[in-house]
Amino acid sequence: MDLSFITDGWAGHLSYLLLVLSMLMRRMLWLRLLVIASALAGIAFDYFWLNNPVGVFWQTLLVLVNVAELLILWRNDRRATFTPEEEHFRSGLLHGLSPGQARRLFDRGRWEDLAPGTVLTRQGACPEFLTYLASGDVSVEVGGRAIRTVSGGHFIGEMSLMGDDAASATTVVSTPARAWRIERPKLLRLRETNHAAMAVVEAGIARDMRAKLMYQNAGDGQT
Repeated sequence: MDLSFITDGWAGHLSYLLLVLSMLMRRMLWLRLLVIASALAGIAFDYFWLNNPVGVFWQTLLVLVNVAELLILWRNDRRATFTPEEEHFRSGLLHGLSPGQARRLFDRGRWEDLAPGTVLTRQGACPEFLTYLASGDVSVEVGGRAIRTVSGGHFIGEMSLMGDDAASATTVVSTPARAWRIERPKLLRLRETNHAAMAVVEAGIARDMRAKLMYQNAGDGQT
């Protein structure tokens, strides 16, 4: 192997390596920092090795755009404020989101006070909302028979909304509850337009599903 392929253009290799690494980042801050680092290495390669002013111009523009985006992220994070229930939700299941990202996600949905008897999902039908239950209790029913109760701090309807399946159970509010709800179309748009934020939401849903399964298995072991 000709080592000059590596040694003579190490800045070019570094630029592309950093760009590839940036695509693996889930947090927008690290993604943009790595893109900036990639562009800086690319500027060095274009200027000192290739003597390519066109490349220098476009790599410099890439740096400026990402610096501007970082400033916008910083401004949004500084302006973001949360109620106590939003902060509990964010720290428990959405702790990978920056304050600004979390604020935008909460604003896509809405907080509601739910009365007993409110149906959140119906067995055999696709849920209209993804619901985060902040407080209160929800009865889970299959075939008209109550099989368990879900209390505050958990998602409702997440398994169906993350795929295209109908709900496997009917969930009904059994005590006065407080919940954050986001409509299915808005969640699907988030998946298409903001992969990093949606990845955090999906990771939170996965953690919540594991917690509910562990609780259910522990309850089954006690009977």
